[in-house]
Amino acid sequence: MRKSLFLTLLFLAPMAARADDGALSLSPAVVMLRGGYGQSTTQTLTLTNGTSRDFAFDLVAQDVVSSGGKRTFAEAGSLAGSIAATAVFSQKHVEIPAGRTAAVTMTVTLPPGTAQRAVVALFRGTNRVMSGNVPMTASLGGLLTFALSDDVELQAAPLTVHPQSASANLSVVQACTNAGREPLVARGVLAVLDAQGSLVGKSPIAQHRLLPGEAADLGGEYAGELAPGHYRLFVTYDYEGRSLTRSAEVDVQ
Repeated sequence: MRKSLFLTLLFLAPMAARADDGALSLSPAVVMLRGGYGQSTTQTLTLTNGTSRDFAFDLVAQDVVSSGGKRTFAEAGSLAGSIAATAVFSQKHVEIPAGRTAAVTMTVTLPPGTAQRAVVALFRGTNRVMSGNVPMTASLGGLLTFALSDDVELQAAPLTVHPQSASANLSVVQACTNAGREPLVARGVLAVLDAQGSLVGKSPIAQHRLLPGEAADLGGEYAGELAPGHYRLFVTYDYEGRSLTRSAEVDVQ
Protein backbone atom coordinates (compact mmCIF):
# COMPACT_ATOMS: atom_id res chain seq x y z
CA MET A 1 0.00 0.00 0.00
CA ARG A 2 1.36 3.41 -0.95
CA LYS A 3 1.88 5.77 1.95
CA SER A 4 1.14 9.48 1.53
CA LEU A 5 3.80 12.04 2.44
CA PHE A 6 3.01 13.49 5.86
CA LEU A 7 4.85 16.46 7.35
CA THR A 8 4.71 17.96 10.83
CA LEU A 9 5.73 21.58 11.29
CA LEU A 10 6.80 22.67 14.77
CA PHE A 11 6.90 26.36 15.66
CA LEU A 12 7.99 27.82 18.97
CA ALA A 13 5.91 30.99 19.37
CA PRO A 14 6.06 33.92 18.71
CA MET A 15 6.40 32.37 15.29
CA ALA A 16 3.07 31.28 13.95
CA ALA A 17 1.90 28.36 11.86
CA ARG A 18 0.31 29.82 8.77
CA ALA A 19 -2.64 28.19 7.05
CA ASP A 20 -3.18 30.07 3.77
CA ASP A 21 -5.56 32.77 5.02
CA GLY A 22 -4.37 33.40 8.54
CA ALA A 23 -2.21 32.13 11.34
CA LEU A 24 -2.19 30.06 14.50
CA SER A 25 -0.48 31.83 17.39
CA LEU A 26 0.41 30.80 20.93
CA SER A 27 0.90 33.11 23.90
CA PRO A 28 3.09 33.42 25.88
CA ALA A 29 5.99 32.43 23.65
CA VAL A 30 8.51 32.05 26.47
CA VAL A 31 8.14 32.03 30.26
CA MET A 32 11.30 32.59 32.32
CA LEU A 33 11.05 31.38 35.91
CA ARG A 34 13.23 31.24 39.01
CA GLY A 35 12.72 28.76 41.79
CA GLY A 36 14.04 25.74 43.63
CA TYR A 37 13.87 21.97 43.55
CA GLY A 38 10.44 20.62 44.43
CA GLN A 39 8.60 23.81 43.53
CA SER A 40 5.65 23.80 41.12
CA THR A 41 4.36 26.38 38.69
CA THR A 42 1.11 26.67 36.76
CA GLN A 43 1.04 28.59 33.50
CA THR A 44 -1.85 29.45 31.20
CA LEU A 45 -1.23 29.10 27.46
CA THR A 46 -3.62 30.67 24.97
CA LEU A 47 -3.84 29.43 21.40
CA THR A 48 -5.55 31.63 18.82
CA ASN A 49 -6.87 30.25 15.55
CA GLY A 50 -6.82 33.18 13.15
CA THR A 51 -7.53 31.01 10.11
CA SER A 52 -10.73 29.93 8.40
CA ARG A 53 -10.07 26.27 9.26
CA ASP A 54 -10.86 24.25 12.39
CA PHE A 55 -7.86 22.73 14.18
CA ALA A 56 -7.37 20.07 16.84
CA PHE A 57 -4.37 19.46 19.08
CA ASP A 58 -3.08 16.96 21.62
CA LEU A 59 -1.22 18.47 24.58
CA VAL A 60 2.16 16.97 25.51
CA ALA A 61 5.27 18.14 27.34
CA GLN A 62 8.85 17.56 26.26
CA ASP A 63 12.14 18.32 27.95
CA VAL A 64 14.38 20.76 26.10
CA VAL A 65 18.08 20.01 26.48
CA SER A 66 21.43 20.63 24.80
CA SER A 67 23.34 17.83 23.10
CA GLY A 68 26.63 18.59 21.40
CA GLY A 69 25.87 22.29 21.74
CA LYS A 70 22.55 21.97 19.92
CA ARG A 71 19.05 22.26 21.35
CA THR A 72 17.07 19.03 21.24
CA PHE A 73 13.71 17.75 22.48
CA ALA A 74 13.28 14.64 24.63
CA GLU A 75 10.11 12.71 25.32
CA ALA A 76 8.76 13.05 28.86
CA GLY A 77 10.43 10.60 31.24
CA SER A 78 13.21 9.58 28.86
CA LEU A 79 15.83 11.57 30.81
CA ALA A 80 16.78 11.46 34.47
CA GLY A 81 15.15 14.33 36.34
CA SER A 82 12.63 14.91 33.55
CA ILE A 83 10.56 18.04 34.16
CA ALA A 84 8.19 17.08 31.34
CA ALA A 85 7.29 13.86 33.18
CA THR A 86 5.69 15.96 35.93
CA ALA A 87 3.48 17.96 33.55
CA VAL A 88 -0.27 18.03 34.17
CA PHE A 89 -2.53 19.74 31.61
CA SER A 90 -6.04 20.97 32.26
CA GLN A 91 -6.96 19.35 28.94
CA LYS A 92 -5.15 16.65 27.00
CA HIS A 93 -6.93 17.45 23.75
CA VAL A 94 -8.34 20.72 22.47
CA GLU A 95 -10.38 21.61 19.37
CA ILE A 96 -10.30 25.21 18.19
CA PRO A 97 -12.84 26.38 15.58
CA ALA A 98 -11.84 29.03 13.07
CA GLY A 99 -11.55 32.49 14.61
CA ARG A 100 -11.64 31.21 18.20
CA THR A 101 -9.17 30.92 21.08
CA ALA A 102 -8.56 28.24 23.66
CA ALA A 103 -6.73 28.45 26.99
CA VAL A 104 -4.97 25.49 28.61
CA THR A 105 -3.14 25.41 31.93
CA MET A 106 0.01 23.40 32.48
CA THR A 107 1.52 22.57 35.88
CA VAL A 108 5.07 21.27 36.22
CA THR A 109 7.25 20.49 39.23
CA LEU A 110 11.04 20.63 39.39
CA PRO A 111 12.28 17.18 40.45
CA PRO A 112 14.87 17.10 43.26
CA GLY A 113 18.40 17.46 41.89
CA THR A 114 17.33 17.72 38.26
CA ALA A 115 19.86 19.02 35.75
CA GLN A 116 17.07 19.96 33.31
CA ARG A 117 16.25 23.64 32.92
CA ALA A 118 13.61 23.85 30.20
CA VAL A 119 10.39 22.25 29.06
CA VAL A 120 8.10 22.88 26.11
CA ALA A 121 4.32 22.75 26.25
CA LEU A 122 3.53 21.31 22.85
CA PHE A 123 0.25 21.69 21.02
CA ARG A 124 0.65 18.78 18.62
CA GLY A 125 -1.67 19.06 15.64
CA THR A 126 -3.88 16.07 14.90
CA ASN A 127 -5.70 17.15 11.74
CA ARG A 128 -4.09 17.53 8.36
CA VAL A 129 -3.95 20.65 6.21
CA MET A 130 -2.91 20.65 2.59
CA SER A 131 0.12 22.73 1.62
CA GLY A 132 0.07 22.48 -2.13
CA ASN A 133 -0.08 18.75 -2.73
CA VAL A 134 1.46 17.82 0.61
CA PRO A 135 -0.60 17.09 3.74
CA MET A 136 0.86 18.46 6.96
CA THR A 137 0.05 19.20 10.56
CA ALA A 138 1.02 22.36 12.41
CA SER A 139 2.28 22.10 15.99
CA LEU A 140 3.15 25.01 18.26
CA GLY A 141 5.04 25.10 21.53
CA GLY A 142 5.53 27.47 24.45
CA LEU A 143 8.93 27.34 26.17
CA LEU A 144 9.37 27.44 29.97
CA THR A 145 12.88 27.95 31.35
CA PHE A 146 13.98 27.64 34.97
CA ALA A 147 16.88 29.24 36.84
CA LEU A 148 17.77 27.64 40.15
CA SER A 149 21.00 29.48 40.95
CA ASP A 150 23.26 32.31 39.79
CA ASP A 151 25.62 29.94 37.99
CA VAL A 152 25.63 31.63 34.58
CA GLU A 153 28.64 31.93 32.30
CA LEU A 154 28.83 33.03 28.69
CA GLN A 155 31.95 31.99 26.80
CA ALA A 156 32.77 33.65 23.48
CA ALA A 157 35.35 32.79 20.83
CA PRO A 158 37.40 35.55 19.14
CA LEU A 159 35.49 37.78 16.75
CA THR A 160 35.41 36.89 13.09
CA VAL A 161 35.19 40.10 11.06
CA HIS A 162 33.74 40.37 7.56
CA PRO A 163 35.02 43.70 6.22
CA GLN A 164 32.86 46.21 4.45
CA SER A 165 32.60 45.71 0.70
CA ALA A 166 30.87 47.32 -2.25
CA SER A 167 27.88 45.04 -1.70
CA ALA A 168 27.81 44.43 2.07
CA ASN A 169 28.23 46.26 5.37
CA LEU A 170 30.88 45.32 7.89
CA SER A 171 29.73 42.43 10.06
CA VAL A 172 31.02 40.31 12.93
CA VAL A 173 30.25 36.82 14.21
CA GLN A 174 31.51 34.68 17.06
CA ALA A 175 30.77 31.31 18.57
CA CYS A 176 29.18 31.68 22.02
CA THR A 177 28.46 28.94 24.55
CA ASN A 178 26.46 28.87 27.77
CA ALA A 179 29.02 27.24 30.08
CA GLY A 180 26.93 27.66 33.24
CA ARG A 181 24.17 25.58 34.78
CA GLU A 182 21.36 28.06 34.19
CA PRO A 183 19.65 29.49 31.08
CA LEU A 184 20.70 32.94 29.94
CA VAL A 185 19.66 35.62 27.48
CA ALA A 186 22.51 37.55 25.86
CA ARG A 187 21.87 41.04 24.51
CA GLY A 188 24.69 42.55 22.47
CA VAL A 189 25.92 45.75 20.89
CA LEU A 190 28.64 46.35 18.30
CA ALA A 191 30.65 49.54 18.78
CA VAL A 192 32.98 50.92 16.09
CA LEU A 193 35.87 53.25 17.04
CA ASP A 194 38.19 55.06 14.63
CA ALA A 195 42.00 55.16 14.76
CA GLN A 196 41.87 58.00 17.31
CA GLY A 197 39.61 56.02 19.63
CA SER A 198 36.52 58.11 18.95
CA LEU A 199 33.17 56.36 18.72
CA VAL A 200 31.96 56.20 15.13
CA GLY A 201 28.69 54.41 15.86
CA LYS A 202 26.90 51.46 17.38
CA SER A 203 24.61 48.70 16.12
CA PRO A 204 22.51 46.34 18.25
CA ILE A 205 22.99 42.58 18.11
CA ALA A 206 19.78 40.60 18.39
CA GLN A 207 19.28 38.93 21.76
CA HIS A 208 19.70 35.18 21.93
CA ARG A 209 18.56 32.63 24.50
CA LEU A 210 21.00 29.85 25.39
CA LEU A 211 20.23 26.83 27.54
CA PRO A 212 23.04 25.25 29.60
CA GLY A 213 25.53 23.68 27.21
CA GLU A 214 23.96 25.29 24.16
CA ALA A 215 26.14 27.06 21.59
CA ALA A 216 25.30 29.46 18.79
CA ASP A 217 26.98 31.85 16.39
CA LEU A 218 26.04 35.36 17.49
CA GLY A 219 26.76 38.60 15.70
CA GLY A 220 25.42 41.29 13.46
CA GLU A 221 26.35 44.01 11.02
CA TYR A 222 27.20 47.67 11.35
CA ALA A 223 24.33 49.62 9.87
CA GLY A 224 26.34 52.55 8.52
CA GLU A 225 28.93 52.97 5.79
CA LEU A 226 32.51 53.41 7.00
CA ALA A 227 35.02 55.73 5.39
CA PRO A 228 38.41 54.24 4.47
CA GLY A 229 40.63 53.88 7.52
CA HIS A 230 41.60 51.73 10.50
CA TYR A 231 38.94 50.79 13.04
CA ARG A 232 38.63 48.91 16.31
CA LEU A 233 35.52 46.89 16.97
CA PHE A 234 34.05 46.04 20.37
CA VAL A 235 31.21 43.59 20.90
CA THR A 236 29.70 43.60 24.39
CA TYR A 237 27.08 41.13 25.60
CA ASP A 238 24.98 41.77 28.70
CA TYR A 239 23.51 38.65 30.25
CA GLU A 240 21.80 38.04 33.58
CA GLY A 241 23.47 41.05 35.23
CA ARG A 242 26.92 40.31 33.81
CA SER A 243 28.83 41.44 30.72
CA LEU A 244 31.40 40.06 28.29
CA THR A 245 33.42 42.05 25.74
CA ARG A 246 35.49 40.96 22.75
CA SER A 247 37.41 43.22 20.36
CA ALA A 248 39.06 43.10 16.94
CA GLU A 249 40.63 45.47 14.44
CA VAL A 250 39.88 45.98 10.77
CA ASP A 251 41.02 48.16 7.87
CA VAL A 252 38.45 49.55 5.47
CA GLN A 253 39.75 50.25 1.98
